[in-house]
Amino acid sequence: METKNVKILVVDDHAIVRDGIKTMLEMGDFDHYNFTILEASNGEETMSMLKSNAFDIVLMDYQLEEMDGSSLTSVVIKEYPEQQILALSNYDDIGFAANMLKAGARGYMTKNVGPGELLEAITTVLSGKLFYVQHLANELIEKNILNNGIAERNNDNPAVALLSKREIEIIQLICEQLTNEEISKKLFLSKRTIDNHRQNILNKLGMANTAGMVRFAVENGLVA
Repeated sequence: METKNVKILVVDDHAIVRDGIKTMLEMGDFDHYNFTILEASNGEETMSMLKSNAFDIVLMDYQLEEMDGSSLTSVVIKEYPEQQILALSNYDDIGFAANMLKAGARGYMTKNVGPGELLEAITTVLSGKLFYVQHLANELIEKNILNNGIAERNNDNPAVALLSKREIEIIQLICEQLTNEEISKKLFLSKRTIDNHRQNILNKLGMANTAGMVRFAVENGLVA
């Protein structure tokens, strides 16, 4: 398999953190990946770096000195709408995760992760999917935070046309926090059938997890 070069901007106001992430990725034993890491410590440096370099992904600290990571993420996304951003934080906090999601980040994870977990998050986001640790994804759904203006609804999204009526119905029930077993009883289908439908939906939408599915549903008006 051909080695993939990935250029990353690490945004953190602590040099020791930037160095740690850089060492982890550049010195790690990752098959098929070669990482190039550049650094920024604040918003001004971040925008300067983005102006002069094309990055595959930005690893964004949440708590920066001059502005928080969600505010900077909003600025970056406004200027560079296609930029992929993964939030890294010291805090396993649902509010922080929600703020980053609303700002346009494609994932959120804590800094106390190992190389394998960080690689998984980076590659998931680079593949166009969302990455949130599972318990935060569950909380985002439970609190219906994804319904609070994270994006304008777009009923013309061609991906919606890929979904069958049954799949849309299942998505709506998932958004109501029903389990696969509860959905199977409600629709008089086997749990295995619901399991298959759920995986097919994720595959069609290019989503990694339920949080991505729910976000898609909210953005495209599939749920109220």
